[in-house]
Amino acid sequence: MTAGGDFIPDQAFDAAPEYPVVFGLRFTPVVTGILLALLGLAGAGALLFYLVLPEWETYQQLKTQVEETETQLQQQEAIKQQISTAKQNLEAAKKQRDDVLTLFANEASLDTLLLDLNRQVDARNADLSRRREQKLAQCPAVVQQNLQEFEEKVGPLATQARLKTFTPLADKSTVITDSSYGAAVNGKLRRQVANVELVGNFDQTSAILQSIERLQPLLVIRNLSSTADERSKGFVPLPGFPSCLPDTQITTKFQLEALLPLSAADRTAAQPAAAPK
Repeated sequence: MTAGGDFIPDQAFDAAPEYPVVFGLRFTPVVTGILLALLGLAGAGALLFYLVLPEWETYQQLKTQVEETETQLQQQEAIKQQISTAKQNLEAAKKQRDDVLTLFANEASLDTLLLDLNRQVDARNADLSRRREQKLAQCPAVVQQNLQEFEEKVGPLATQARLKTFTPLADKSTVITDSSYGAAVNGKLRRQVANVELVGNFDQTSAILQSIERLQPLLVIRNLSSTADERSKGFVPLPGFPSCLPDTQITTKFQLEALLPLSAADRTAAQPAAAPK
């Protein structure tokens, strides 16, 4: 077959295109695509290493700082709550201490203690005249006519309560260190001690002792002893007048201790002296 016209092919119609070769590697479209993909991965890795990772580390550091700050704020809030609770407990303890201290004696209450005791004793004589008249009415005429002689021999028909003695004991009024109220009290309280002697019948004496317990200062009765009037022990009721009896007069002696919290001077005196240099 012969070709006509001006077209005369000078090379084979299906010859393969020429691709550049570098280091023995022909850059075909497939190879070029693989190389471009590898370059893309390398670029992404470099971008990750140089840009993303530092930012990530910075983020992690900031996140840690935020968490630490939040923890510190929570701890501060907890500390504030603890401080608030401690202050409330302290105020409650102060109030309780003040309430307890009101139970103890103080210098002002001790100044009026003798007067308070006299009032309690005198209060038991409010019906003395009435009781004396009632008992006298139950006695024969001979007793009524010779009442003074009768009472001198056998005792009064109606005893008059009275405070015979009230003697403060300065040598025993000291800071408590003898564990007489327990070892926990040693060095924390002091005592004021007085010897007391009073006279009355059984009901009067009992009422006076009970009233002492109700006085404002904290008072303790120690070494209590009572003796009855010897004159009335051997008395025999008169025939026909069984109610004509002398009152049994009782003399009671005891030590009265008033407990006081330590003053500033007491605390200073209780501190051990400094050793000489």
